[in-house]
Amino acid sequence: MSLRERGIYCLPNGRELVVLEKNENGEGPRLGGWGHFELTEYLVSESGRLLAHGKLTAWGVSDLTDTGRTACNGGN
Repeated sequence: MSLRERGIYCLPNGRELVVLEKNENGEGPRLGGWGHFELTEYLVSESGRLLAHGKLTAWGVSDLTDTGRTACNGGN
């Protein structure tokens, strides 16, 4: 699955994440929590798994559902 930059995706547990950066410095995309003061960031491993704080989570990119929404870019 190709992730859209600033695209908002939903995990099976209902948590929403936004794609913050795509493939910078050879790393996978970075995703951040979307909503109420969410500070968690995730990285996507080469195998498509989501990592939080360097540890594998229960989810992978294939678990994300595209909401069709896109986050604003700082008011631009």
